[in-house]
Amino acid sequence: MSDGLQHYLDVAQRFQAGRGTDPVWLRTLRQEGLERLAQAGFPTTRHEAWKYTDVAPIVSRPFVPAWPGKRVHLEACVEQRALPGPRWVFVDGLLAPELSSLEGLPPGVRVMSLREAVREEGEALEAVLGQRARAEAHPFVALNAALLEEGVFVRVAPGTVAQVPVQLLFLVSGDGAAQVLASPRIVVDVGANAEAALVEFYAGEEDGASFTNAVTEVVLGENARLHHYKLQAETEGAYHLASLHARQARDSRFASHSFALGGALARNEVSSVFGGEGGECQLNGLYVGRGAQHLDHRTDLDHAVPRCTSRELYKGVLDGRSRGTFHGRVLVRPDAQHTDATQSNRNLLLSEEALVDTRPQLEILADDVKCAHGAVVGRLDEQALFYLRSRGIPRPEAEQLLTYAFASEVVGAVALAPLRAQVERLVAERLLGTARREVEA
Repeated sequence: MSDGLQHYLDVAQRFQAGRGTDPVWLRTLRQEGLERLAQAGFPTTRHEAWKYTDVAPIVSRPFVPAWPGKRVHLEACVEQRALPGPRWVFVDGLLAPELSSLEGLPPGVRVMSLREAVREEGEALEAVLGQRARAEAHPFVALNAALLEEGVFVRVAPGTVAQVPVQLLFLVSGDGAAQVLASPRIVVDVGANAEAALVEFYAGEEDGASFTNAVTEVVLGENARLHHYKLQAETEGAYHLASLHARQARDSRFASHSFALGGALARNEVSSVFGGEGGECQLNGLYVGRGAQHLDHRTDLDHAVPRCTSRELYKGVLDGRSRGTFHGRVLVRPDAQHTDATQSNRNLLLSEEALVDTRPQLEILADDVKCAHGAVVGRLDEQALFYLRSRGIPRPEAEQLLTYAFASEVVGAVALAPLRAQVERLVAERLLGTARREVEA
């Protein structure tokens, strides 16, 4: 057993030892996560699913959960990043009630911390928690389960149409917590005929090493709709691993929009399974890497029943020595006739040293389907650059314009106007930083 694995097992055992009064089902879930992690260990590049992403920089560091009670002052940081409306704020993995506000929360929507949900909605939480994100299937889900305590339970009552999104803001303070480990668990239960939007925003106040290991579970009732937005803009010393696991009932609609801008190493996984006919799933993603960043994305769409539709578009912009990875799988099971699925991954390389590994994958076991996939890796169009320069636009600005135009298709799909403006600003700042370094070089 490696020293790194032993460290995290010790951390989890100490954590669980202090929670003997929690419900049996919760302690069992934690124990199963610990046992699974001890049995399987952390993945290496010898594992096919982790072939291009080496987690050794994470597991070799002694990240530990932050201690409760630490006071940090991040009011200005929250005000800068939060959208208007209700928000739930976590700092270094711990809920910060003084920075959170549920004012304006729509009727029919309830947002609780996991601690509160265990006390007040234990039966409802137990029915969802750990059902889609299985510890036996993923080592970092197992680690999250072993440390399960902090997080959010969002319940949307049947028939509710929420006009404002629920925001979850996860901040790393960098205030003496350079080795902080955050393990949030987000559980979302959207009732039949309900509609809601959820924003997960991960950011850091100062540079420094931190490790966020987030897990999100989503359950959609019949004809329910959820718009899920994730913006990862942590500092470049941060490590970020996250997975989202959704299950869709008949005629439900799930839309995921993921933006990966920060982190030294970041991996984001999204999976959804259709549990009833007539479902629709849309997965959009944009990753912008620079320096030595490593940005990894994996998607898994399971067409388990007939007459469902999925649309997937991921784009990457990579500069410097950054590396991007995309692995998307669409599985069409034998009974899933009349499936309609498309998948596309497009990448723009801005330097000679930037790399991307892309693997769109269709597994079709039915014979009456409409499916297509594709991947593109390329550089800026020289003819388009020539055209812009002929109009008096200097080359750096012309490159910036074309690069932003490439990314804008994914950014423009964000339906929430305030969030779209924030994403536009962050992406533009990211690309502007790239252009400035090229000029300085």
